[in-house]
Amino acid sequence: MNWLAHFALSPRRDRVRLGNWLPDLFGPAHLQVLTDSEIQAGVTLHRIIDHATDRHPRVQSSLQTLPPGLRRGGGIVLDVYWDHFLSCHFTQLTGESLEPFVKEVLQDLRQTQHLAPAGTAEVLAAMTAESWLTSYATPEGVELTLTRIRRRLSPRAQEAFSPSLAREFLIEHHSALESAFHEIWRAVSSAVESRSRTLVPSARDPEPRIEN
Repeated sequence: MNWLAHFALSPRRDRVRLGNWLPDLFGPAHLQVLTDSEIQAGVTLHRIIDHATDRHPRVQSSLQTLPPGLRRGGGIVLDVYWDHFLSCHFTQLTGESLEPFVKEVLQDLRQTQHLAPAGTAEVLAAMTAESWLTSYATPEGVELTLTRIRRRLSPRAQEAFSPSLAREFLIEHHSALESAFHEIWRAVSSAVESRSRTLVPSARDPEPRIEN
């Protein structure tokens, strides 16, 4: 799952949402020094989502259907595909409208970015200005997202990564990929729901009372 799915599967807690996002920006060395318990819960939740997704049989079978020009970065391509289908069916799957949800997520990230490693603010600013989280809904938006991702790859990896081919493949195999997504979403949602209860209590601990 890519960023939209991670936010949709995260509890509505600003620091948990931040933690659920950061592993896609920073390595373990940057994350392990973050001491906030809810950020760390979000980091753990991110890994649970990735683990449940990557090991689902439909992900493995979908990887095998990708043409040679996409297989080297197949995991990245499929993650963006899944966010495409989530975006298309967002209200049906979450009970919310996409635009207000994204607005809320961005507000939460702005409020907590000071707790994150240096560089987080720059990524958030670009994500906001270029509407990354609402750009998945069309094949052209998928291509644009993968083009942005491609820029962060090594020159050698870029040669084997074709956003335009990913768009064409999505259009040609839309129905089969959509079917795979719904099965994967149900499984991952179930896995996350069971773990979220233990990772993130339903209510914050009460603030300490200051006696006069």
